[in-house]
Amino acid sequence: MNEHVSYWRQHWQLCWQTHRAYRIGQLVTFVLFLSFYLLYSLPFIQDEQNGLVVIFFIRYLLEAICFVLVSHLLLRPPLRIFYYRGFSLATGIKYVSIMAVAALLLALVSVYISFIPALNPTDMQQIAVINKDSAEGLQMHFSLTTLVVMMWSMHFGLYILWSSFYIGWQMRQSRKALQQEMQQARLQQLTNQLNPHFLFNAFNSIRALIFEDQHKAADTVTQLAELFRVHLQAHLRPTASLQEEWLLCQHFLKIEQVRLEQRLQLEVNIDDDVLQQLLPTLSLLTLLENAVKHGVSPNPAAGKIKLRASRQGSRWQLQICNSVGAASTSQCTGTGLANCRKRLQLMFGDQAHFEAGQSKGLFIVSIELPYAE
Repeated sequence: MNEHVSYWRQHWQLCWQTHRAYRIGQLVTFVLFLSFYLLYSLPFIQDEQNGLVVIFFIRYLLEAICFVLVSHLLLRPPLRIFYYRGFSLATGIKYVSIMAVAALLLALVSVYISFIPALNPTDMQQIAVINKDSAEGLQMHFSLTTLVVMMWSMHFGLYILWSSFYIGWQMRQSRKALQQEMQQARLQQLTNQLNPHFLFNAFNSIRALIFEDQHKAADTVTQLAELFRVHLQAHLRPTASLQEEWLLCQHFLKIEQVRLEQRLQLEVNIDDDVLQQLLPTLSLLTLLENAVKHGVSPNPAAGKIKLRASRQGSRWQLQICNSVGAASTSQCTGTGLANCRKRLQLMFGDQAHFEAGQSKGLFIVSIELPYAE
């Protein structure tokens, strides 16, 4: 009993939950139904009966509205419920029964709508097919029962076609949702890979400071705690805005500034209109960390990092340049750059453009992405 009540509660809730694609599909169904029956009726209308076309149009307009409403109120909810619960022989028989009832309702509407005085000329019980090449036409007479059965079979077939298209669309939506879930899971997995990588490098920085200046080391631990407070919140999401990424990176750069002092020079130019553009979470932190670790840190002389972000028409560009001098003593595995490239491809596909290479004493990482309004 409770399951039966739950089914009908879910049934009526689904009547009010629609997607934009579904509404467009129903609009297309409405137009196709109206067009099909108008073309179907043309052989019964003579050239001098132009006014009859308008009457048939009004009739089929009402029928098309009924067809869409019945499919939405009676067929869509159980079809969607059975789809997600899984089809079986029992649910299949139940749905076919519902579809048969829906077709019968529409058949009765189709037949009895011609009893409306204004629409009486569209009565299909007496049909005359006009043969323009002959003076005679084909006269056919149908009983009310025969006409109901004919209309029922026609509408039953149309509802089978409608249900097939709806199931196909639902399967496409499910596949698309699954792909998005897999993409999000992959993004999260790649994001989580950065945590031990970054933590290892941060502790190495603090370890070096302990022997140089214990007070600075203590300050750095405080900065690290603040960094990880923000970091633990940020990495739960696969994407973040450029503004959020930059705020996180500032904590990291303060830690490195304490250790490297004047050896780390930073130049930042971020246009306001790109601050809300999305990036994979921690991607900017990864790139800046690589720039410090493999570009600035190994050199006794001052090193420079330039960060630029700007819009370029329908796209926007993020560029990070760092000076290159002595070779880094830390082994470069390329994990950070490869990780960033993979996540950009997952997020943006072929629209993401990623380049990394050395030119004229600078290591340049350039990312170009579509601009989201």
